[in-house]
Amino acid sequence: MKGARASDASVTEHLVTWTVAAPEAHDEPPTTPHPVDLTAGRADAAPLWLLPSGALSHTPSLAPRGTDAREALVTAARWISSRRQTGFERLFPTSSLQPSTSTRPERLSARQGAGLLTQVRGALEVAAVGGPVARRDVLDAAQIRSAGLTVLSHLVATALRDPSFTDLAEEATAEMLRLLHAEQDDETARPALRAHAIHLLQLRAPALTEAHRRETETLVRRLLREAPPYAELRGPWNFAICSASEFVEGENRLLVNALGFREIALPEGTPPPPTHRSSYRAFEAPFTTPAGQPIRLFVRTALPRDEHMEMGSPFFTGLLINRHAQLGAFDMRAATVRVLQAGYKLMMNSQCAGLTTRFAISRMFPDADIYSSWDSTYFKKDAQGEVSASEGLDCFLAVLEGMRHGETHEQISERIRKAQWRHPHQSSPGFVQFVGPSHPLVVARYSDVNQDGRADYYDGFLDFHLTEIAEDVHASLEARDPGVLVSQVSGEAAHGLSWAAGSLNRVAQYSELWVGLPGLSELFYPFHSGGFYSHREPPEDVPTGTAPPQDLDKLPALVRFLPAPEVEGGFVAEVLFHSFLSHAAKEVKSLLCAADALRRALDLGYLPAEGPLASPAGQRGALLLTLAGLLEVPAAQNVLDGLWSMTLTALALPEISRNLVRRCVSAAEQARSNVFGSARALEQLLSTLKTRDPVAHAQLASDDPFVGRLQPMRFG
Repeated sequence: MKGARASDASVTEHLVTWTVAAPEAHDEPPTTPHPVDLTAGRADAAPLWLLPSGALSHTPSLAPRGTDAREALVTAARWISSRRQTGFERLFPTSSLQPSTSTRPERLSARQGAGLLTQVRGALEVAAVGGPVARRDVLDAAQIRSAGLTVLSHLVATALRDPSFTDLAEEATAEMLRLLHAEQDDETARPALRAHAIHLLQLRAPALTEAHRRETETLVRRLLREAPPYAELRGPWNFAICSASEFVEGENRLLVNALGFREIALPEGTPPPPTHRSSYRAFEAPFTTPAGQPIRLFVRTALPRDEHMEMGSPFFTGLLINRHAQLGAFDMRAATVRVLQAGYKLMMNSQCAGLTTRFAISRMFPDADIYSSWDSTYFKKDAQGEVSASEGLDCFLAVLEGMRHGETHEQISERIRKAQWRHPHQSSPGFVQFVGPSHPLVVARYSDVNQDGRADYYDGFLDFHLTEIAEDVHASLEARDPGVLVSQVSGEAAHGLSWAAGSLNRVAQYSELWVGLPGLSELFYPFHSGGFYSHREPPEDVPTGTAPPQDLDKLPALVRFLPAPEVEGGFVAEVLFHSFLSHAAKEVKSLLCAADALRRALDLGYLPAEGPLASPAGQRGALLLTLAGLLEVPAAQNVLDGLWSMTLTALALPEISRNLVRRCVSAAEQARSNVFGSARALEQLLSTLKTRDPVAHAQLASDDPFVGRLQPMRFG
């Protein structure tokens, strides 16, 4: 029955369920004349075989078709997601676990690729949107389509390294486009899968034909809202400004004295403020909406726990939040308060390093148009300590000016670029202080459509069968089988990993000790959440540099540095975490990921081992300063001390007082944005230890390469 066709999808499903795979007649023998075990016999790994025909299977002898291909395709999609720098042209990349082992030569030939494409097409046809299979089980059908999409994307990527796949890549691209165009206007369609398909096509753009590339560019533009929905915004536009107490009075004066607003009585229908601690003061703009309606600002003092309450009120069109980030600590508090968005909202976050928490904001308010600060947002104070100038207000006014002229987000962003103050990297291509919906490349890197803790810009497989895993602070370093595959980890566990990646970007920006990263990369958010892995589903393509041999798949965390010539600094870094510790507290995830990032950056030469980082003691001291800075979060000090002690053990570091390390970073250095350490703080730390605890100092100076490096986990 191989190749049987039927007009009814349900008939096809039953007719072409299984066929016996037999070698096909070729002018040349296939590259893999025998079934290949792609999981290489790993214990507890889901079986995955490549058959001589090119079909994928969970057995070495049968080629599943239709819905019966689901298991093989989903396993293949997860297998693909573990790799970054190899396609089907090399089925077994050089092992990061055993780099000295010879690379296995097996590959997928273009002829086998055609067989694989046929298998994927058959599965997609049976699981199509609106078909009987999709109506019977919406998520299962979506899972098949998602897995097929991942395999198609990998076929396209292979053409970049193997020209014999060029024609096949064009066919696979056409299938991806057919899938995403069908993924709409039906209750069985999954908008997240359509968006993910567009992201994957964007990622594969170098391998696309010119026509397909143009179509992809159009799709990317349509994926993001081009402009606020002006037709829906009838009546006055009411924006809330929720600021920290130290900003409010100065900003109110700026609105009147510098920006031309006038204070007015609270209009009829103004809702009460969400907290009894503050009250609104209303100001009317010197210009109106396109329909001639007033534009009004309602200013109040806010704390992180109540700063975005107006997002749940239909009275407000948008919201400006203006405060310190406190290295993300305030964002952690704000993200714990759940508010259901009511009506259209434009949200602008004016703080420091706002992109590190864009994932949290977009998850809380997925339907809002969000403008997040890229760099620190500047302000000035007068002799009385009141705000006398504010970059955040200047840029917010630019947004209002753009909206009142009915402009697109791209046009509004140009206004922001003109209004923003001088920044050290403003000449870099693409930089704008407030990143909005018109900045797709940056937004894509911080978007996580399925909330699995892996930024979709790098995601291979969009898993629809997710399991929420809660944090367990006190068991943060106890290895525990999550009971799910790595792509299925969701909930607090995945949010915490995204938080860890954001924390690393803060570390890179606010530490003199990390300034050696190439170019201005520390200012361009090089760290991204890369998802989970395990010893059953190990990550591939992890460069190790000069690191001593370790079982990488047993380490608690990994940071995969990858070359990226198109970005500032020439690299990106994916932050990964072991799924058996997915329940770890977000603070622990941040600590372990930072430890691996620093160590691996030194191993690979992204951070030169020179100056304060020239010696083992200097490198380990820098790590201690980084870890101490990451624990400056709102939590009980005894809990933080416990997390500190756990982390030192995981790094084979001596027991050193957290307070001793904290005191080495002076208030003056914090004011100079060296919150996570400086050369002077490092010198003080090492000098203090040498005097007070020579044993600990000697351990930091040890030649043992495993001191200060994450230790392999133990599994019961």
